[in-house]
Amino acid sequence: MLRSFFVVTGSLLFAACAPESSKAPAKAAPRAETKPATPSAPDSPAPARAGAKTWTFDEATAGTIPPGIRPAETGSQGTPATWAVVADSTAPTGPNAFGITQSTNDKRTYNLALMEGTAYADVDLSVMVRSVSGQLNRGGGPIWRAQDPDNYYIARWDPVENNAYLYIMQSGVRSALAKTDLEIAPDAWHSLRVVMEGSHIELLIDDKPVLEADDTALAEPGMIGLWTKSDAATLFDDLSASKP
Repeated sequence: MLRSFFVVTGSLLFAACAPESSKAPAKAAPRAETKPATPSAPDSPAPARAGAKTWTFDEATAGTIPPGIRPAETGSQGTPATWAVVADSTAPTGPNAFGITQSTNDKRTYNLALMEGTAYADVDLSVMVRSVSGQLNRGGGPIWRAQDPDNYYIARWDPVENNAYLYIMQSGVRSALAKTDLEIAPDAWHSLRVVMEGSHIELLIDDKPVLEADDTALAEPGMIGLWTKSDAATLFDDLSASKP
C-alpha cells in the first residue's frame, strides 16, 4: 500500500512489431466502473521527497536532448518521433519541459525516452504530463522496470480515449493489466504517479488512486522512462523516482 500521497513533477531504433495481446485487463475499482474518475489538475508539483532522483529539464538547452536520455521505439516504422527540451511558461517548474514535439508514427509504434543509468525494481515514480496534440492518440506516461525497448511496464493516460491503463510490454507485445474510464481536462498538466512493490502496482492521477494490478512477469530492476503512442505529441516535467 502507499505510505503517502504527493505530486511531483523527469539514436537507437529497435525494430519490434507484433500484435497486442488479447489478455483481458483487470477490472478497475467499483468506484471507477460506476462513474468515471474526475481528479482535478494540481496547481503545482509538491516538493520531491528526500532521496528522490528528479529530472526538471530546466538546465538543458531548448531543442536538445539532455545527456543520459536515450530515445528509442517499440515497433519502429522508420519514422522516429522528435524528442526535445521545450521552453514552456506553463511547465509546473519552469522554464522548460521535455517531450515529443513531432511524431508521424501510427498505432504500431510506441515512442520511448529511457533514462540511462537508472535501475529500479520497487519504485515510487511520478511525472507531470501535458497532452499537446495527436489524432490517433494523445497523452502518455511513465515506464519502469525497462530491460530494453521491448520489455517494460507502462502507466498511461489518453484524452482521446478518455481512459487510463496499466500495461506490460513483453517482447514487443503490449498486454493490458488494468483499465478505467477517466475524463480530465485534456490540455492541462496532470500528475501520474506509480508505486510498484514486488508484484503490486498502484496508479494515482492528480493524487487520486485510479488503478491497481498485480504482475510478476518483469521482476528484475530496470530503467525508468517516458512513453507515448503513435502520433501523440506530449510534454513531461519533473520526472521523479525513488524506492518506496
